Amino acid sequence: MSSKSYFGARSRLCVAVIAALGTGGAALAQQPLEEVTVTGTRVRQTDGMATPVPVTVVTPNELSTFEPGGTIAEQLDALPQFFQTATAQRGTGGSIVAGTSGGSYLDMRALGAQRTLVLLDGSRMMPADKRGSTNIDVFPTALIRSVEVVTGGASAAYGADALGGVTNFILDREFQGLKIDAGTGVTDWGDGKRWNVSIAGGTQIGERLNLIGSIESRHIDQIQRDPEELVEKTSWFRRWGHVTNPEWYPGAPAGIPQRLTRPWIASTDSSPTGIIWARQQSSPNPTPLIPFAFNGYTFLEDGSAARPFIKGDYYASPYDPGSTWTMSGGPEARAHNLAFDGGPSGREVVGRSTFVGLKYALTDNVSIFAQYLEGRSESNFVNQRGTVYLADGKHATVFRDNAFLPEEIGRAMDEAGIDHFQLSKLGSFSWNNGVGKGAKNRAAFVTDSWSVGLDVAFANGWDLRASWQSGESEKTTGIYDEVRIDRVFLAMDAVRDPETGAIVCNVQLYNPTEEELFESIRHLGLESSLGGPLMSPVGLDNTIRDCVPFNVMGDGNMSRAAMDYMTTPITGESIVKQDFAEVLVTGEVYEGWGAGPVSLAGGLTYREQSFSDRSLPVDVDALGPPQNAPEIGIRGFPIRYYAALNTLHQFSSIPTASGKYDVWEWFAEGNVPIWASASGSRYLGGSLAYRASDYSSVGRIESWKAGIDFQVAEPLRFRMTQSRDVREASFSERFDSQNGGASITDPRKDNASFTTVVIAGGNPELRPEIADTTVFGLVYEPQWASGLSLSTDWYKIKIKDAVGTLGAQRIVDECELNGVQSLCNQIVRNPGDGSIETIYNVFLNVDRANVEGVDMELAYRTEPNLFGDRSESLSLRFLGGYLIERSDTPLGGTPWDVAGQLGTPDFTANATLTYNIDNFGVQLQQRYIADTIRNLRWTEGVDVDDNTIPSASYTNLRLSYSADSFNGAAWTVALHVTNLFDRDPPIIPSSSPYGAAQSIHNDYDVFGRRYQLSFNMSF
Repeated sequence: MSSKSYFGARSRLCVAVIAALGTGGAALAQQPLEEVTVTGTRVRQTDGMATPVPVTVVTPNELSTFEPGGTIAEQLDALPQFFQTATAQRGTGGSIVAGTSGGSYLDMRALGAQRTLVLLDGSRMMPADKRGSTNIDVFPTALIRSVEVVTGGASAAYGADALGGVTNFILDREFQGLKIDAGTGVTDWGDGKRWNVSIAGGTQIGERLNLIGSIESRHIDQIQRDPEELVEKTSWFRRWGHVTNPEWYPGAPAGIPQRLTRPWIASTDSSPTGIIWARQQSSPNPTPLIPFAFNGYTFLEDGSAARPFIKGDYYASPYDPGSTWTMSGGPEARAHNLAFDGGPSGREVVGRSTFVGLKYALTDNVSIFAQYLEGRSESNFVNQRGTVYLADGKHATVFRDNAFLPEEIGRAMDEAGIDHFQLSKLGSFSWNNGVGKGAKNRAAFVTDSWSVGLDVAFANGWDLRASWQSGESEKTTGIYDEVRIDRVFLAMDAVRDPETGAIVCNVQLYNPTEEELFESIRHLGLESSLGGPLMSPVGLDNTIRDCVPFNVMGDGNMSRAAMDYMTTPITGESIVKQDFAEVLVTGEVYEGWGAGPVSLAGGLTYREQSFSDRSLPVDVDALGPPQNAPEIGIRGFPIRYYAALNTLHQFSSIPTASGKYDVWEWFAEGNVPIWASASGSRYLGGSLAYRASDYSSVGRIESWKAGIDFQVAEPLRFRMTQSRDVREASFSERFDSQNGGASITDPRKDNASFTTVVIAGGNPELRPEIADTTVFGLVYEPQWASGLSLSTDWYKIKIKDAVGTLGAQRIVDECELNGVQSLCNQIVRNPGDGSIETIYNVFLNVDRANVEGVDMELAYRTEPNLFGDRSESLSLRFLGGYLIERSDTPLGGTPWDVAGQLGTPDFTANATLTYNIDNFGVQLQQRYIADTIRNLRWTEGVDVDDNTIPSASYTNLRLSYSADSFNGAAWTVALHVTNLFDRDPPIIPSSSPYGAAQSIHNDYDVFGRRYQLSFNMSF
């Protein structure tokens, strides 16, 4: 269904409700709340500051200043508790088919989105996909009253997954009236245009029925800046730095660091037009060269001839031991830069949300409620250039009879006695045709959720709530012009038909039948990815009949028909369903208790989850990887393709899998006043919680929490909690399986670099994670400074049996350098030469994961009219976080602490200063990210010349004007300027022998100065 039809047809109910809500122009009434629901506890709380659990509360207005016009996930990511939150625009969720693209997933404490529990109004939301995390882009943000962020675990109160913390989105269910919000914005470059609009309303119908509802829509254009324009406009891109290694260069001076930062890095093994290598055998690893006059030559752009590859200032031959095939400087580096998308990029974001909620009072003490939520979020992009991966063991093969082979190269091949050579080719110029250029990439989530319930208030002060929630998340992903490896290699093997002289695909001279195709590979005994014998070395979807030859030498030498032939659609479909039922009882006992009543909560829950994944089209996925069958004209596939792929498409696949489990839980919680002074200025209280969970998959697990809250004096309060939190492995961690490749260095082979097959996947034997969390903090609200409050909280989370993957390089290092035998078992070596053939990077209970840090908050607000008779106010809020440790320890291995490394800065903070006078408002916000280390394994001056990424600081400005119109409507117009001084992101040195190295990181502001104009009105 199109976005337009979705927004129209599926939102009619809510539009009708909101129209009814606005009838009569009822003025917006902000009703004061008598009770505050505090995340982290299920018992009644009338004061959020009285809970022993530290809570950071932010309003939508506050969040909007962090990233005006952006999604709420991007806004929350500015808070110190969050690290590298995956968002729809950043697209940090991996492959658009098999990754998490399309949504936004909060990551608290750098522990991963799967360890962050997300609640909507205190209720557990369904996961977005098999990874177990929640896509918050589908939430009804127009009705959100506040967002509460809780340090530490809350599994005993809310169930599993709260190891890193809890984020609770609180809806304004008492909202009355109508409000409209709209905004539009653009970057200083003129790209990334965005708009958003939302309508929310609430009304009381008669004495018993209350209705609320909202609709909203958001759109952000794709950002893809051309590297050539970046060079001309930005000083930081001209200083683009990369890590290189002087040991690769002949005559490198002794006593200098092993790695140097140099600008303009390019590959010496591949180029956009292709580099010629005549090797002794077709191998993924560099092997001795056959003497050939054109070794190391690169083709001209039109493929008509080859010229010597021009070496840069520093040059590392692909055949030097330990080389990673890079060089610095020279004209080839500029061509390399132009052949890849570099610099800031952002995906198109499309969001829609519809929400309706109602509550009906049957009697004064009994009411029923229901709600319906439907949300859609998309993350889309179009490839600006096309390319196919033909390097690093996945090279092309050019045979002597290639119809496009330049004559002089053919003669040299005859003189050398060779009938083929390897062509290492990667990258493509944006002005040329390319395989996959203009490919449409799309990831869309649709979440439907409904719930019904009953509230009963008993005469003795106890309350009961019973609710049922059911929902489904459907994720549809697709690359609609994805590269087909079988078709690329068939099409590049272009020869002349001996009868007609026409250029055709070599396989078309043989025109094998389906029976001949099967017989050519039957002896291999291969199985297809869907089970059963592999039926053909290439696709059976007219792949041979429709083959269109092209010239692989040079760049862009292909017709539109060849481009269309070499790509076919691939889509993935993932569905997660959840049913959740809960009965909750809350109340107070011991009214005569000297320090106050004991508040209790308890209940019973049932949750059932299921998932299914599949990739389409099935007929293509049933074949692959492609295989060589030279006797019938199919040749040239390198080992790294037919060993690493499990389909015919390049890099993109999703396994067919499904699973299901259910869990019964009972829980109890209580807040116990222990002592209170006669004046009430001093107080000592405790809290206890316990939950028992019986899983159909892993059996019984238990969680608990104990806390102390001590008001030492009227301005000073201490709080402490100790909890045991749990998380069961997600469907992905237990059932996934996917082939791929990784570039690694092998210590057993003198740190030689090469690419190997990596099998990443699930492990059904995983044990649940168990976390012990300690939080200790203080709150200070001095009487001498009215409006000032300070809090600081230290936390430590120690996770046992942590689930995770170590990565191919870490597995090799732990095995070879630290002797971890359990990880050596994950490596398969060639019995002949000892080279690594396969690494099993499966999910493991990697033993331990630790997080330790300190949260800080300062808030100050003046009394109204403090500075005179005019309506003036001044407020300041500071939020800071210091990360002391974030480590993982594999079984029998050494801890690896990344606190202070790129991606996990050890200190982040933001401060917001707001001044309002009469109708005018001005707000300044400062965000700070401390300097980080590029790689904590490196010693500066020994392993690398410069291992530091500098700190970054960004200033945001908001100017606003508010007024009341003559008919009672209140409205505000505001101009936001993000990154006011257009600060450049830090340069991130990296090394990439076969592609454009990353120069910036999503920790920082990568888009530059941006403008947003917003308008809101309430009635």
